[in-house]
Amino acid sequence: MQKEKYSAKKNENYPSEHVVLKIKRSKNTSSSRFVNFIVNKKRTFVSCVVTPTKIIGLSILAIFSNVFSVCAQQSLRLPKQEQIHQLIRFYEEEKQFNGNILVAEGGRVMYENSIGWENKLAGTALTLETPFYLASIAKSFTAVAIIQLHERGKLDYNQNIGSYFPELGSFGSRITIKNLLNHTSGLPDYFALGWDEPGVTNAQIYSKLINNLKSLLFKPGNKYSYNNTGYILLSLIVEQVGGMPYYKFVNDNIIEPLQMENTWVHDLRNPGVLQKNRAIGYDRKMKKENDYNLLTWGDGGMYSNLEDLFIFDKALYTESLVSNASLQEAYEETELNNGSKKDYGYGWVIGSNINGKVVSHSGGLAGFRNYFERQIEVENTIIILTNNSNEDIFKIRNTLVKILDGRPYEMPKK
Repeated sequence: MQKEKYSAKKNENYPSEHVVLKIKRSKNTSSSRFVNFIVNKKRTFVSCVVTPTKIIGLSILAIFSNVFSVCAQQSLRLPKQEQIHQLIRFYEEEKQFNGNILVAEGGRVMYENSIGWENKLAGTALTLETPFYLASIAKSFTAVAIIQLHERGKLDYNQNIGSYFPELGSFGSRITIKNLLNHTSGLPDYFALGWDEPGVTNAQIYSKLINNLKSLLFKPGNKYSYNNTGYILLSLIVEQVGGMPYYKFVNDNIIEPLQMENTWVHDLRNPGVLQKNRAIGYDRKMKKENDYNLLTWGDGGMYSNLEDLFIFDKALYTESLVSNASLQEAYEETELNNGSKKDYGYGWVIGSNINGKVVSHSGGLAGFRNYFERQIEVENTIIILTNNSNEDIFKIRNTLVKILDGRPYEMPKK
């Protein structure tokens, strides 16, 4: 796998303080001195360099007007890697980003960076290899496992789940595997019911479900309602049909074939899982731990890093895991019983932009906030993994997309 990496080390050409209309004079060097204008017109961030001779005799307003014009044009002339680096430096210097980021264009990595603490108490810094808790991005892996079993003729999307979960009684006969995949089952979400206690397992969630389920929230297929319970049931189906624990099925059929060396299902039956190095979750200011503490999987329960997720991304352009025909079905929006569409397929949020279809998934729990986007018609990829309760990942994503597209963008406000 060939990568084109952009060095994201600190660059002294970027000032440590970005201020609107502030003139900074660099230190004397062997060449001419420069005046750096850090300009923020409509919050578009650009670093402009002007020689002292160009400002002599000009009014300050004329200078600023001229710089605004020059900077507005210069911003889009900068290499995309450098534009991305400026964006991430802004969040770093504002202490708003602690995590790892990867951006690929046309199937090749153009930017990677790692910023902040993996384990602050231990004094361990993040590296590009650090695994993060994925939260709901794990649903994409569960969907692939279900698709693999479907392709092997071991299950059908349209079959009801009653044969797998007889304890659900008549409810199981009304819900299909497809309803679980696309969040249209009508089952309650276990987070909404407060069942997400530390250490809770899939078996405990299922026990609570069969003992407390009195009615469905709606007729299956009538509505879309994002549902973690459904993906726990999907993982239990993988175990029944696959004839092995969920973690082993995912290991044997996804992780090991792709040589994803820093990815695992956080099941305590998974050998060595507690000895693995990983990012610890924190609060927004990185002062208190807010770490992952559940033991569920299917809906979450996975760790991975930038490189492994990019390997997974690349594999989905081939047929090494599942067929293209199956993926095309997985990437279709869900059609409800009334004919309306919802923007979710099988384990992916479905959207589009100027480059065509986009499939993505976010994941957030405890101190982890993550995002995984695949612009599948042009093979552009955005992966953001954070462990400081970062609520800015979608703002970052929106700007990254504009940079990739070559469109004007605005920097965030301080």
